[in-house]
Amino acid sequence: MNILITGATGFVGRHLVQRLKQDHHTIKVLSRNAARASQKLGVPAFSWNYAKEDVPAEALENIQIIIHLMGENIGSGRWTKERKREMYDSRIVSARKLVAAAPASLECFVCASAIGIYPGEGDDVYNESYNVPAQAGFMQTICRDWEAEAAKIENKGVRRVNIRTGIVLGDGGMLDKLLPLFKIGLGGPVGDGRQWLPWIHIDDLVSIYSNAALDTRYHGPINAVSPNPVRYGQFAAALGKTLHRPAFFPTPAFVLKLALGEAAALALNSYHIVSTRLLQVYNFKFKFTDLPTALEDLFGEG
Repeated sequence: MNILITGATGFVGRHLVQRLKQDHHTIKVLSRNAARASQKLGVPAFSWNYAKEDVPAEALENIQIIIHLMGENIGSGRWTKERKREMYDSRIVSARKLVAAAPASLECFVCASAIGIYPGEGDDVYNESYNVPAQAGFMQTICRDWEAEAAKIENKGVRRVNIRTGIVLGDGGMLDKLLPLFKIGLGGPVGDGRQWLPWIHIDDLVSIYSNAALDTRYHGPINAVSPNPVRYGQFAAALGKTLHRPAFFPTPAFVLKLALGEAAALALNSYHIVSTRLLQVYNFKFKFTDLPTALEDLFGEG
């Protein structure tokens, strides 16, 4: 298949490009820095400034699948008014322009989303049937509007999938920030450690994206989370054990809020999410369903 990917140089994008290349698909990418992206990924790349430019026509030629991953890093820096605007526009405006520019050859539009579409509090369990209320917080609003823009592609008769991703375990993402602390013995639960943390191994997430793009049964929102979520305290203990380091130094909630402001919600919120559609509708077979096994695969010795 001829596939165009945005956000391809990011953590998830790098792994996805590698998998799709191995499966002999033809890949093109859109990037703010086409030369750097092409050199890094080994595929043709086209420069695109989503805020000022339309999607380059050459990048869209004969494209059958678009996978839209791009978006400013939500976990990086304080959420100032300007930063929140960048986080919002980089997802919603770019999706809007991709939908508007969709070529006649397009068969499927796979758009990233996140578990932030759910309320993020307490022990209530959520699946893909949840509807975001009209009055919602910042993260819920971003995800809702992101998915709504992607859904407009269906007006052109194109299949659409939104991947609501949990905490991705691999050589990047949240673990890039946590590993240095754990390795020096300062890792531990955040807040009271009882908030739910829906995780997924990078290999499983890449498989979900690949399936979503290529299997015509996939459509609509899909929760990309392991069948076995854990509480943050359990996660900290498992990671500490894998690294052979203590993991009992709690980080008080007020410290995170002082340091990160609204962004602290990413660590303090509780997301009890289940992957109902993957398991019951598509019969997806997770490679990693057990947290200790997933962590051992990524960080275990030998």
